[in-house]
Amino acid sequence: MLIRWQGSLFPVFALYKNFTLLACFCGLGIGYALAHRRPLLLPMTLPLLALTIFLLISLRYASLGDVFFFVPVKEETSVFDLHNMLPEWASAALNIPAYLLLIVTFILNVLIMAPVAQFCGHVMLRANTLAGYGCNLLGSIAGVGLLFLLSWLWTGPVIWFAVAAALLLAYQLVSYELPLERNHYIGLGAAMACIIITAYPVEPMVQNIYSPYQLIQKSTKPDGLMNILSAGAYFQKVHDFSLQNLSRESGQQRKILGYYELPFHTAPSLDSVVVVGAGTGNDVAAALRLGAKAVDAVEIDPAIIALGKANHPEHPYDDARVNVVNDDARTFFRNSDRTYDTIIYGVLDSHILLSHGSNVRLDSFVYTKEGLAEAYSHLRPGGQMSVSFALPNLRMGFKIYSILSELRGGGAPVAVLTGYDTDKTYTFMVRKDGAVVLPIAFMAAHDLVDRTSDFAKGWPEKLDVPTDDWPFFYMDARMYPTSYVISLLLVLALAALLVRKLLPDQRWNRSLMPFFFLGAGFMLVETKAITELGLLFGNTWHAIGIAIIGILVMAFLGNLLVAYSGFRSATVSYVLLLATIAVGYAVAVAGGVTQADLSAKLSLVALLTGPLLFSGIVFSTLLKDVEDLPSALAYNLLGAMLGGLLEYNSMEFGFAFLYLIAFALYGLALATTWLWPARAR
Repeated sequence: MLIRWQGSLFPVFALYKNFTLLACFCGLGIGYALAHRRPLLLPMTLPLLALTIFLLISLRYASLGDVFFFVPVKEETSVFDLHNMLPEWASAALNIPAYLLLIVTFILNVLIMAPVAQFCGHVMLRANTLAGYGCNLLGSIAGVGLLFLLSWLWTGPVIWFAVAAALLLAYQLVSYELPLERNHYIGLGAAMACIIITAYPVEPMVQNIYSPYQLIQKSTKPDGLMNILSAGAYFQKVHDFSLQNLSRESGQQRKILGYYELPFHTAPSLDSVVVVGAGTGNDVAAALRLGAKAVDAVEIDPAIIALGKANHPEHPYDDARVNVVNDDARTFFRNSDRTYDTIIYGVLDSHILLSHGSNVRLDSFVYTKEGLAEAYSHLRPGGQMSVSFALPNLRMGFKIYSILSELRGGGAPVAVLTGYDTDKTYTFMVRKDGAVVLPIAFMAAHDLVDRTSDFAKGWPEKLDVPTDDWPFFYMDARMYPTSYVISLLLVLALAALLVRKLLPDQRWNRSLMPFFFLGAGFMLVETKAITELGLLFGNTWHAIGIAIIGILVMAFLGNLLVAYSGFRSATVSYVLLLATIAVGYAVAVAGGVTQADLSAKLSLVALLTGPLLFSGIVFSTLLKDVEDLPSALAYNLLGAMLGGLLEYNSMEFGFAFLYLIAFALYGLALATTWLWPARAR
């Protein structure tokens, strides 16, 4: 809940991937380490949560709230087009508020989670070790499932925090170990404050809609038509270009009309059209106006579809020729056996939209060599594919042009400067078994400029084209970004400071180091599994949510197997774990499984989840010899923080490289298991 909510308030939490997650892990790790101590701090959680909600909402909607929208991610600030207009010193100064926001929020997240983990660890001390850990995993599955349900119902943070506050308050009211009546009243007041503050209508003229993916903010443009923001950043506009609109060719409207209709004026045939990233329906309406006979409109966000159906003046989604598909573009093409005369990519770039539980944007796997090639394979001979993009910089345009140039059987791509939204919005088109013929008269009448010759020259430097293994389309090149290194150092410094202050007497227990490395390795393997499963079955929110639940189920099955089978050999499980990681790396380097039958996909699922099962078996096997479950979980969660930090290596080396890091971490877990065997304490 914290990850989704904070990411919807400030873009820095979305761009600094895993920041909130790592803060929560740090708090949970510290809390479990405090399980033996008194007093129990659970009554602090709700007041701290209320304070955090109040502080962040106040900063978000304060008169100076815009300063927190400057993001210190140098490699991606071009997405927001803020720093590019400023000198270096001014840009650095504007980063200071964002870093202060990160520091304060990290500390608050840690302080919120630590009392919960302390109370949880305290309860675990009364149970059998494996039984306590098994119940903890079942609780995690239930929590993810509950958030899954709340997301499906399009609920917002008012409901999320109400549910969380009710659960926390229930423990305070019924636990005999928290007897102070004063704490009951404080908890009840803080729970009510969480709900009231979150529900406060700070923007009464804006409708906030929490879809399963993002915060959508619906407002009205001066012309009376709908305008949509995503977490405060511009997202989409609705236009009325119906033939009855007499102003459709006037002023700036003429150029916008040209942008939407160019691909359809250029396409050889409109008998069968698919629009991916259909949004609220502008592209679909253009296809219908120009005579498309059948249109598949693919849009991943159900809330965007609903808004388009209710508010688009041309009502394209109500037309009998239109088939609306709620799916992500990549999965749609992978699962479809249809072919098309025209494939249109709307402006899918989501700016700060993150997938549920993943660390890359949903659109990242759309603009890869494999992603565009899969779409192109659905073109009929002579068909045409169009890709539009509001380019933060020209290098990204050269990436798209390079991918289209390498499509088998395709003619030379063309690039047209359409200038919609920004002066760097381009439409790239390529035709199968032929050359694209541009409508010169139409382009001249709508101020569209052919810039194909600029892109045909090629980018003067080495061009890192995004692939499924390295899908970071928004990054200029493979790198370990300096700005991300700063954030990592910030996380490490804050974590070290908080551990030092909150656990001053904690002593290093080397016999628990295997749990530390197991946590780090699990985080990396989990990331790789979610990424691959998302590619295989879809990057929709429900597919990824099911994948996360499946991963937790595998850990639970491993615990169950150890508890009831009498299996005690950690070494055998380590060998199987390392073997499945090695095989997984080999498959990933070979390109994975894309277009495959059900049996091949099931085999890949087994390969991806195998390490999670065997690591769960190892973890539970080691737990048998550890009486102090909370301390083991503390080491494990702090190790997961390390894994979360090492995950950023994928930004330079790709996701397959995470297997190698995980292999090394699990190797260290095995070595420390041999060197320092666990002992009951």
